[in-house]
Amino acid sequence: MSTLDEATDPWGVKVERVEVKDVRLPLQLQRAMAAEAEATREAGAKVIAAEGEQKASQALREAAEVVRSNFFNISCF
Repeated sequence: MSTLDEATDPWGVKVERVEVKDVRLPLQLQRAMAAEAEATREAGAKVIAAEGEQKASQALREAAEVVRSNFFNISCF
């Protein structure tokens, strides 16, 4: 900003603030950023799926234990 203020000083113009209204990224950079975001989403989805599979496996293991213990209790009679 000081560079702009210095450049306009000979005309008696004082620059106090500069605002950026629009930034346009090159298409290649937009694609790279989108690909990175997609990879991050996919990684998160894989973690969630793995956690779900782990919980399902634990539930099946517990159910097998219940069936096994009930089978032994019934077969003893």
